[in-house]
Amino acid sequence: MQTALGGYQSIKELIHPNGRLFETRQAIQNNVKASKYLDVKLSRGAIYDFIKIKSEVLPELDDQQFALDLLEHKHVLIAPGSSFNVPYRNYFRITHLPRAEVINDVFHRMEELMTSARGRCVMRK
Repeated sequence: MQTALGGYQSIKELIHPNGRLFETRQAIQNNVKASKYLDVKLSRGAIYDFIKIKSEVLPELDDQQFALDLLEHKHVLIAPGSSFNVPYRNYFRITHLPRAEVINDVFHRMEELMTSARGRCVMRK
């Protein structure tokens, strides 16, 4: 209660190298870089990223169906990009709040789903 009422509050330890948010952001960057399906321009201060699924690799992708399939089959929750009132349907939003180990597992599950869906219209409404 004291911290909420005026005690020490800082994000500095979280965003410096070896800080939890720094490490999670790095895990997101590393996983996207290693993926043949994904691309991202990392946020500069936000605690989320808006990740692109490459249309040239998965042209039939629908972000809402992808989010639903990811939740139902891989037990991962993401926000479809189109839910942020954008005209394109090949983005999703992911937060930096989970630990880096969790993010690594999440991206592994996403890769499995995208690999299994490649060449099929599974993720199209």
